[in-house]
Amino acid sequence: MLPFLAFIVFLPFLFIIPLLFLPERHSFAVSIVSSLLVLLAVLAASAYGLTQGFPSLSFQQGYIQSIGVNLDLELTKYSNIFMVMSAIVLLAAAIVAKSFIKESQRIYNLLFLLVSGSALGVFLSGNLFLFYVFFEISEISMFFIIYVFGGYDRRYAAIKFLIYSIAASLLLLIGILVIYAGLPTGTFTITSIISQSASLPASSQLIALVLLAIAFMIKIPSFPFHSWLPDAHTEAPTTGSMILAGVLLKFGGYGLLLMFLLLPAASSYALPLAAVFGFSALYSSMVAIRQAHLKRLIAYTSIVDMGIASLGIASLVPFGIAGGLYAMLSHGIVISLLFMIVGAVDEAYGTMLVARLKGIVKSIPLLAYGFIFGVFALIGIPLTAGFVGDLLVFIGAFAAYSIWGVVPLAAVLIIGAFLFFVAERAFLSTSKASEPYTTPGLDIKVSMALLSISAVLLGIVPSLLLSPFA
Repeated sequence: MLPFLAFIVFLPFLFIIPLLFLPERHSFAVSIVSSLLVLLAVLAASAYGLTQGFPSLSFQQGYIQSIGVNLDLELTKYSNIFMVMSAIVLLAAAIVAKSFIKESQRIYNLLFLLVSGSALGVFLSGNLFLFYVFFEISEISMFFIIYVFGGYDRRYAAIKFLIYSIAASLLLLIGILVIYAGLPTGTFTITSIISQSASLPASSQLIALVLLAIAFMIKIPSFPFHSWLPDAHTEAPTTGSMILAGVLLKFGGYGLLLMFLLLPAASSYALPLAAVFGFSALYSSMVAIRQAHLKRLIAYTSIVDMGIASLGIASLVPFGIAGGLYAMLSHGIVISLLFMIVGAVDEAYGTMLVARLKGIVKSIPLLAYGFIFGVFALIGIPLTAGFVGDLLVFIGAFAAYSIWGVVPLAAVLIIGAFLFFVAERAFLSTSKASEPYTTPGLDIKVSMALLSISAVLLGIVPSLLLSPFA
């Protein structure tokens, strides 16, 4: 069928045409319409896949067939979760962009559309060549979003982001080529590689495993390759942080899953990888409690959650894998909500330093209650998607690694306790309330509603996306 998956991926790219020719004042409207159409198309594709089975939607088009490069798109039960998450986060980011981007609106929205299309392309790619191309487009676009539209130290943060991204991309490319060279019939098609994976020489598998594992650990990010993320988030514009945390970090988690599917030898190294992810979550939770800046705090929280989700995937048991993917879905939605709220706090009060904020609940209760809800959803309170994801992750991790598999649960408890302390100090304390310069507009309220309802709906009815894993 068409072309439907190709339509989803290339729709944001097609909207670049009206973006270039319409007056600049319509730039944000173009991105919102594009994102809304993408969400509707994604929900339709997801519903079709869930009712007809996976992979019931695919698209193949020859490109450089002599070396196995084709334009292959495929909707699987794994990519379906990431596709739905991306569409929700991208629409939420498009709705609020006008509140945070004041200059060069056409350029920003051009970069936004490039990120949108390439992110969807990463998750729907059925060919490693296409996966790599979309991966690169998204990284370059995000570099310019940070470099052009970020804060005071944006250039330092953007260059650091670029250096780490180039390293991840180079390792990814070499790993893909090692797999390609080791196959009896050279191909980049993911399903073909999986079917031939047993014939990959052990040496090729080990080399590819090391290269891909480091590449995806940089993207997740996981200790010790995580230091670029707090700087990138601190300096990125609010919508840039929403997209980076809500969508682009999931390239690492999705890639980790692909690595285990493509390389049979990877299962032998699941335990040390799980240990690294668990340690990364614990380490980041301890660093987070030393942060005095709301964005850096949320950034380290993001590393904690991605470590927990990656632990679930590394358990290699069905519950753990499903939980890891669902935890990433929840993280994408909730962390975007939190970044949007702290961005709105910065716009309203002119600071994101916890010590300078008091009594937000008194002056802008919407932001205070939204932050509290985000904290509850992040630590996995029942009836939110985070609860489903974390529960499945720790069931799977316990099944795979016994009591050691649930030790990283301490990271969730630590970060949850500190976030509540921050909420009480900055948002709920009314003894000396801060006075806002502005109040959030309708766009902030609509985006908050979209993300909050999504987190609750997917928590109440997880079967909407998890039924194929049953």
